[in-house]
Amino acid sequence: MDNTELQEIFSNIGKTYKYETVAAEFTAFKDFKVRWQRSYKWADFKVSDYLSDAPEKVVEGLADTLFTRICIRDETSFSEEMCDWVTAPGFARTKQPVYLRRSRNITRSPEGKHRNLTDSYNRLVEMGLVEKEPDLFLSWTREPSIRKVGQCSVLMKVVSLSSALDDPEIPDFVVDYVMYHELCHLIMGFDPKTERNGEEFARLEAMHPKQDEAESWLRKYCMYL
Repeated sequence: MDNTELQEIFSNIGKTYKYETVAAEFTAFKDFKVRWQRSYKWADFKVSDYLSDAPEKVVEGLADTLFTRICIRDETSFSEEMCDWVTAPGFARTKQPVYLRRSRNITRSPEGKHRNLTDSYNRLVEMGLVEKEPDLFLSWTREPSIRKVGQCSVLMKVVSLSSALDDPEIPDFVVDYVMYHELCHLIMGFDPKTERNGEEFARLEAMHPKQDEAESWLRKYCMYL
């Protein structure tokens, strides 16, 4: 699908919501997202180009969802077709390489100066906390941030840990817990309303046997999840 087709879909959907002028174009965002500006009778959408090969039905559902949110101010969920498309195994496999190229603050490797993130992941698997995910990509960040020591892209299946944790003085169980915290997002899966079930997430986190000790260690050194 090119920008002309995208424009036509959004314009047609916009007309049903009384929008006279609608612009839409694919944009190379790092993350999967949509941005828009709008006024009384016009709207301008920047749509993630990760959707450029999506079926027409998926894009139509997205457009309808966005106009519903704008006009009715209803935080309606994305369409079933779109949720199924972005969570299908093929989506992460084909989009992940693009996401990695656009992620400037990661090394694109699990191998750090002092430890390998694959070792941490394998320990979690051996403990029975997570199952092997063949499409998972692990990486260190280039910059040693302590404000947020872990990140997870659920759709792209990429987990990155701050290189501040790549330190032999930091216990393995702390790194493992940060890794597990991020993997819990993958276990929870894609949430089309970007609202996580806090109780369920907390239950998953609590399954790590050294949660309290790890969180206490992180707080002591002013590191945050």
